[in-house]
Amino acid sequence: MTKSEKLNFLILFLLGGVSSFSLPPYNFFFINFISFTFLFLFLVEAKNSNKSKLIFFLYGWFFGFGYFICNLYWISISLTFDNNFKFLIPISIICIPAFISIFFGIATLITKFFLSQKKIISSVLIFSLVLSIIEYIRGIVLSGFPWNLIAYSFSNQIEILNITSIIGTYSFNLFCISLFTSPSIFILRENKKDISVCVAFLITTMSFYILGSQ
Repeated sequence: MTKSEKLNFLILFLLGGVSSFSLPPYNFFFINFISFTFLFLFLVEAKNSNKSKLIFFLYGWFFGFGYFICNLYWISISLTFDNNFKFLIPISIICIPAFISIFFGIATLITKFFLSQKKIISSVLIFSLVLSIIEYIRGIVLSGFPWNLIAYSFSNQIEILNITSIIGTYSFNLFCISLFTSPSIFILRENKKDISVCVAFLITTMSFYILGSQ
């Protein structure tokens, strides 16, 4: 494993950690436009460089590990009130985020087989669809762990959350991932048609928000 790959792992870990600030109580949802766009760009670069399947998995795993280790720390705090449970603190801090991050790794690994520099819009949508499906599976497997979905970034935006009564939380999660990854279209493609689709998507999103707030 090269030094550049190790550096990429560190960057993705930090991006995941920064992305955790999009959740309550901070709700800096705009951070996800940066973190998810760069995650997708890393995947595209790995595809162009013919990286191994393991690298694709680890890209997602490190991003997820940074994300969950920064937003599930409170579990360890809840174990400090009884000395009988303090031995579980290392497990709650490291092992739980490490396990849940496997789902992110699986998502990025699956995405590897559908990425295409020539079809950037479909690649973005497939990435969003795969990750949202994996998030749904995470919410039901082994009794479920549906905490800290990307959709929770908008938990402070009551107006736009009204749409969940129609499409549901996981469909809204798909919408959010697609939205946060969409800036990569501007970066990766110069095709005016692709850019116009992205702009139309962003305008539609803002329209929903404005109409919902009235």
